[in-house]
Amino acid sequence: MNNKDWNCPIMVICKRTGRVYTVANTEEALDMLLNAWPVAEGRAFMMALQICADVERGQGQPPEARDSFLAAAMEAGVPIESPVIQ
Repeated sequence: MNNKDWNCPIMVICKRTGRVYTVANTEEALDMLLNAWPVAEGRAFMMALQICADVERGQGQPPEARDSFLAAAMEAGVPIESPVIQ
C-alpha cells in the first residue's frame, strides 16, 4: 500500500458500457480523469485534476483527492458506488 492509497475505494460505473472500475488511489483517479472522463470541463472536474496532481506530487492528502474525485463524478453525472468511511 502506498501513501496515496484511499481508505475506501470508489466504484465508478461507465454509463456507455456498464463496466465497473475500482478507483483505489490518487494515481488511478488522476488517470481516469485524464483518460476516461466523459466531460473535460466543469469547476469540480478542474479542481479534482489540480488536487489529484498536487497529492501525487506530495502536496496534499489522499482524502482531499478522494473527495474532489467524488465531487467531479457528481458534477459529471458519473454513477458511483462508495461506501461511507467511518
